[in-house]
Amino acid sequence: MTKPLDLTTGSIPKLLLKLAGPIVFSMLMFTLYLMVDLYFVGRLGPDAVAAVSISGNAFFVILGLSFILGIGGMSLIAQAFGKRDYEEAATIYKQSLILSTVVGIVATLVGLFIAHPYIAFFGGTGLSLVWGVEYFRIFSISFFFVLLLHVIGSCYRGMGDTRTPMIIMVLSTVLNIILDPLLIFGLLGFPRLGVRGAAIASLSSQLVSVGIYVYLIFIRGQHLKIKGPWRLDLSIIKKSLAIGLPSGLTYFLLALNMLITYRVISVFGTPALASIGIGFRILQAIYMPVIAATSAMAAIVGQNFGAGKQSRITRTLWTGWAISSGVMILGTILCWMFPTFLIGIFSNDKEVIHYGFIYLTIMSLGNVIVGTIMTVSAVFQGFGKTYPSFIAAVFDNALFASLVFTLPGYFGWGIQAVWWIKLATAAIEMLLVAAWLGHDLRRVCSYWEGTPEEIRRA
Repeated sequence: MTKPLDLTTGSIPKLLLKLAGPIVFSMLMFTLYLMVDLYFVGRLGPDAVAAVSISGNAFFVILGLSFILGIGGMSLIAQAFGKRDYEEAATIYKQSLILSTVVGIVATLVGLFIAHPYIAFFGGTGLSLVWGVEYFRIFSISFFFVLLLHVIGSCYRGMGDTRTPMIIMVLSTVLNIILDPLLIFGLLGFPRLGVRGAAIASLSSQLVSVGIYVYLIFIRGQHLKIKGPWRLDLSIIKKSLAIGLPSGLTYFLLALNMLITYRVISVFGTPALASIGIGFRILQAIYMPVIAATSAMAAIVGQNFGAGKQSRITRTLWTGWAISSGVMILGTILCWMFPTFLIGIFSNDKEVIHYGFIYLTIMSLGNVIVGTIMTVSAVFQGFGKTYPSFIAAVFDNALFASLVFTLPGYFGWGIQAVWWIKLATAAIEMLLVAAWLGHDLRRVCSYWEGTPEEIRRA
């Protein structure tokens, strides 16, 4: 479909746009993918929205696993491409596929086992509990395919190819949009399955995507020729996990943060829970272009790190941050101008709109903070040194939990206090990672004559 890019030469802004463009489109397709589910499920009422929203929190756990497996592979493949060592890149690619297959199977089995207690624990009652369990059981089967698709896409990104994953995501999204109303409402002779229909539609589109990748990888041999026996190489796995584990754990902390939030907000009732699911997905739509830009940054930094080109790394950082901040500021303006309209797209319930208005107008103020954290983390990913972002996220979550479980109750604050506490702790996390990166960039310059392994230890 396309050729991998050499990211060690050429204009940084042009490379960022060339890489990020397809990623932006893929992310927008994925956001549309999620919002189509939410839109059609929203026609079934607040209980259905709450059921899907609570189930959707588990996605962060799967995303965390995906980052553990995918970021390590992406970083190592990018560095191998920077050194022009394509045999090493192919070996890393194969190991990433093996590991994601094993972990995906385990994740699916665990999800099937915990469906009912998970939905009940995080606020599901009545219909939201029944529908949540139905949705989650099918959603759990998707864990395997989501993991595999994310890891393959990350490896392609390390090779400098973001267009192929974009094309596959578009096909998957179109199929999901077609199947959603048919299976949820029972149109054109299909059975009326409600929330289960949304889960089945997503699963079907993921199966098609995996089938396309199987053809490209094993029949066409796109980009890299995978050779040799299919068994785990512990030396490569260890190196990949050393890079990916802190990034993945950071996303686990995001999931934990959301679960804590749902637990705290559950006292305000089902409409409040539903408003978080809607509001957060709106913010996700704003974040998507920034995630795309920072994903491109990680690949560019990785290849230039492998090639030993420090000045290009610095230019990539500042260019990426400028793009990120611009997008996030526009998103904040949008949320402040049209909060009621945005929430109203997905629910006409007055209480859901009320709580969603509060959520969007406060949380959108932290958009630039979130974008800065993403930008700094992308540079660390390219270096293959991801634990600074993890440590800062641990501090953020510990501080958030200690404050949100004490201050609102003690002072009798309302739901707004939860969102202001979130903003304050995120700002502290941003300052920590930015200071750490500034320190590391100075050390990388002084140690640049060393190997990438020596620089990661610096």
